[in-house]
Amino acid sequence: MIRYIFALLFPLSVFSQAEKPQNGVKAPNQNSFVLTNVTIFVSPEKTIENGTITVRDGKIVAVDKISLITPKDLVVIDGHGAIVIPSFIEVNSTMGIPSEQRAENKTGPYYWNHSIRSEFDAIDWYKADEKLIAEYHKMGFGSVLIHRNDGLAQGYGSLMQLGTSNTDNQPYLSKAASFYSFRKGTSPLEYPSSLVGSIALLRQSFYDAQWHSEYGKDANYSLDALTLQLKKPAFFSLDDKSDVFRVKSFMHEFKRDFTVIGTGQEQFLGNAWDTLKVQLVIPINFPEAFDLKDPYLAHEIPYSELKIWEMAPRNPGFLFKHKVPFITSAAGHATAADFWKHIHQALATGWAVNDVLRSLTIAPATLLGVQKELGTIEIDKWANFTVYDQNPFLFKAAVLEVFSKGERKVYQNAPISDIRGTYSLNIDGAKYWLEINGTVNQPEGKVKLVRTIQDSLTLANKSDTLTSIAKITLVNNDISIHFIQQVDSEKQTFSLKGDINPRVYIFEGEGTNNKGKWIKWSALRNKKYEAKDENKQAWTADTLTIPGARFPNSAYGFTTPPKQSVIIFEQATIWTNTDEGIIQEGTVVVENGKIKAIHKGSGTYMKPNDAVVINARGKILTTGIIDEHSHIALTRGVNEGGQAVACEVRMEDAINAEDIDVYRQLAGGVTAAQLLHGSANPIGGQSALIKLKWGHYPNEYKIKNAPKFVKFALGENVKQSNWGVSNRFPQTRMGVEQVYIDAFSRALAYHQAKNGSTAKHKDKNAVPPAVDLELEALYEIVSGERKITCHSYVQSEINMLMHVADSFGFKVNTFTHILEGYKLADKMKEHGVGASTFSDWWAYKFEVMDAIPQNASLMTDMGLIVAINSDDAEMGRRLNQEAAKTIKYGGATEDQAWKMVTLNPAKLLHLDDRMGTVQVGKDADLVLWTNNPLSVTAKPLYTLVDGEILFDSQKDFQIQQEIAAERARIIAKMTEEGKKGEPTKPFNRKRRGHFHCNTLGEEESFEANEH
Repeated sequence: MIRYIFALLFPLSVFSQAEKPQNGVKAPNQNSFVLTNVTIFVSPEKTIENGTITVRDGKIVAVDKISLITPKDLVVIDGHGAIVIPSFIEVNSTMGIPSEQRAENKTGPYYWNHSIRSEFDAIDWYKADEKLIAEYHKMGFGSVLIHRNDGLAQGYGSLMQLGTSNTDNQPYLSKAASFYSFRKGTSPLEYPSSLVGSIALLRQSFYDAQWHSEYGKDANYSLDALTLQLKKPAFFSLDDKSDVFRVKSFMHEFKRDFTVIGTGQEQFLGNAWDTLKVQLVIPINFPEAFDLKDPYLAHEIPYSELKIWEMAPRNPGFLFKHKVPFITSAAGHATAADFWKHIHQALATGWAVNDVLRSLTIAPATLLGVQKELGTIEIDKWANFTVYDQNPFLFKAAVLEVFSKGERKVYQNAPISDIRGTYSLNIDGAKYWLEINGTVNQPEGKVKLVRTIQDSLTLANKSDTLTSIAKITLVNNDISIHFIQQVDSEKQTFSLKGDINPRVYIFEGEGTNNKGKWIKWSALRNKKYEAKDENKQAWTADTLTIPGARFPNSAYGFTTPPKQSVIIFEQATIWTNTDEGIIQEGTVVVENGKIKAIHKGSGTYMKPNDAVVINARGKILTTGIIDEHSHIALTRGVNEGGQAVACEVRMEDAINAEDIDVYRQLAGGVTAAQLLHGSANPIGGQSALIKLKWGHYPNEYKIKNAPKFVKFALGENVKQSNWGVSNRFPQTRMGVEQVYIDAFSRALAYHQAKNGSTAKHKDKNAVPPAVDLELEALYEIVSGERKITCHSYVQSEINMLMHVADSFGFKVNTFTHILEGYKLADKMKEHGVGASTFSDWWAYKFEVMDAIPQNASLMTDMGLIVAINSDDAEMGRRLNQEAAKTIKYGGATEDQAWKMVTLNPAKLLHLDDRMGTVQVGKDADLVLWTNNPLSVTAKPLYTLVDGEILFDSQKDFQIQQEIAAERARIIAKMTEEGKKGEPTKPFNRKRRGHFHCNTLGEEESFEANEH
């Protein structure tokens, strides 16, 4: 134990108001002292060697070099050269919060949906966990911000002071911050059931809070809390690294800041951090290597998972290099040893020690507004610091003591000196050899009886069977040695206890043997311990150059982000898709993402020096394929089916830029798509119109200024024919019609109330309606601003929706699937609606029994705009072949068939002014085919989106070879980790699903075939 050096003790004359009556004799003041002879990490920028810290009533009153003059009324603690570091502050913990408490048991004026739990206060449920507190102490933490990790709006977090003997004094700052996530949590309600639903609900609750704070008269604890939390730091927890773009959207929409609790994979977003401008909380709980004993299983591990494992320790260094502000979190660590192991791994790969300390102290203290009291070892701040036996940022250090508001907690006795070495041991005249090694704090010993001079000279052979292991215990100046020694044919047990003279390294004392006889003993060190590895740094700089992250982190990601360039296709057969028809041996020039020029024949023209020139002789150049009905590139749910009307949800909120199907469809010539909500409800969510921008961020997928669309649905899915038992309305086709009529009527009433509240001569007492995201979208439909794409099959229902639309004065834009379209094509033409159908699907459920493969051609003959769509990730990459089926079955011309997957879907999406044809001024979404694209033998050689080559068949083969080599290298590296005894985890193979119209729940996120 660190020794006390007592000066004259005088009672302190400072008194304070007692919080409760004193029971018995007043306890002595334990939080006033002088800690001297220590190295003090005052702050990341300042360190004091041989320093002293003076503390009164838990507050630091002096920090300086060792002084000969110390206050006479304070206890002096000699630190013996120990290291003192400001206590760390954890901002992401659920410590002491029971998980079984569920919000649905609440009664009172709360928000209608239990996923919004903004009123929850962690301090009301906190119960001290001494075991976990001790582990936090050993990591170096003195304060922990606790919260309940459950729901979208998770409520208040409280900053707890760890280590005080009275748990009543642990709360340091109640309602210190608020917490949010995109996870529904334990709410029993069906809504929300998807990421898009969660985002919509959270947005709606924020709008409701704004209205409630200004106009609300009735009590609502949840909305009141959301308003109050605007003045507090707010944390937003991510499930996926790309969620940061979704949080950024919230920040922009509601003009508020969030500190983002990241995933540890931030480096895989590359240069996005240059513009994101958010503060992060970064976990450093790096993943374990996979158990690779089974070579077949090792082959199944995706490249992305292997790369995440290898790159994880580099994440903090990456953020540090890019000057991204972040706080370090120990979340996910079970032991202090693992926490410091990961700190050292990160330091080895480019993180700086002073930044580590800043991210654990000053950064969290500043964010929480307690920087004047915590975070550094400075005057007027609380005495919150941790004492280590050596520098923990450089070595494997042990926590000796923790001070919390000056209150001292001892975890390990500090040695008064290093007693390791070789000793001559004398026990009642018998001579022994004693070797003490191990660590300074935990010495280990070996003993052997010395019989000859030779024994004395050579000390002992360590493999000698007569050498015994000695158990050594140190307590202050006392040493205990226990061992069993073979003497002749008898085993003798010795238990020795004595004093240490550290100046001359002599031990002496008494003990007993196995016969109970008292014996005297002594030991004299004759050789100092050679500390070969004792001061070996816990980490060395990792200078190994490894391939960096791909964008996206996938087997087919780019090593550098794609960019536009000047591209020239020479001597190509150009399918213009216009009245001009086919141009033989023409040239197309692409610049700045647009088609700049089209030259006929072999005429001369200026070629920029930096142009990429592609010889397209004998190849066919076309516009890119457009999928009018797709569910690729989405994540965490395609249906928000908890309610009959869900048009408040937006599919753009769930764009998944790492979906391997994006790359696969580029390889099939697809360049754009409409990402639709599923068909679980009569009125589904808002569509996302995207370009397949592989290698870009999710927000870059969206087509700028694209028309607004929403998904409607009819038939079996909507009335839940195949869902089993459900209580949700509607459950009949008649009920579906009533949902539409009711929804549009409510939208009109909402708009009227909204206009009435903003009218020039409005009633001064009129209260405007709260922003209702559902009704806002519904009114956009009624007003014609948002267009409908409707999942449909049966003739009678199709007629019904057109009639409802006519009744409210708007038009349906597209009937998708529409397998009975041939029955009422004349009525569809009269209404002005287009069709997006399958080429030859039928008989896969009851309501498609009347489907025929001539459907698309018959509707085309009637004069409708007809597209062929996929509604399937696999079919999406062969839409050229699906279009060709209309020639076989329906007698469509080649020109008609090709337009069904290019120009016609562009028209249905009202994007034909930008895409769908090869014309000057249009987007450079182009595909170079090996031969006629309507042939099953045709393959894309190049696919361009906005003038960027996002699929190159030659580079595709090269990438496959690169990834094979990279996988082999990482697997070998991971195997070596296992051989070293590092912990490993099994790889559990999952199967990745695809979204379809009727998919409920979330897909598996694992892509088994990406490599």
